[in-house]
Amino acid sequence: MIPLIFKMRIERTNEKPFRLFIPLFLVWLVIIPLLIVLSPFILLCALILRKSELRKLFLYFYQILFSSLIALSGLSVAFEKGEKKFLLKFI
Repeated sequence: MIPLIFKMRIERTNEKPFRLFIPLFLVWLVIIPLLIVLSPFILLCALILRKSELRKLFLYFYQILFSSLIALSGLSVAFEKGEKKFLLKFI
């Protein structure tokens, strides 16, 4: 499942934490139709470059893209250095 929500939080001592909440499902509503529209052009480039090594890159583009996006789901990254804290979450 692709991540639907992105959360970021930055904390410092004696300051109010900075929080950022981005609903990624709105971003996917724009990106997915764009990728569908671009797919014939990617296949055309793969046919033109059929004797080149770049052909594999064009043919595996969507597979690599979607598997990378699906792998982001559930990712949580946290950094802490002294009085500063940084947290990223893909839900």
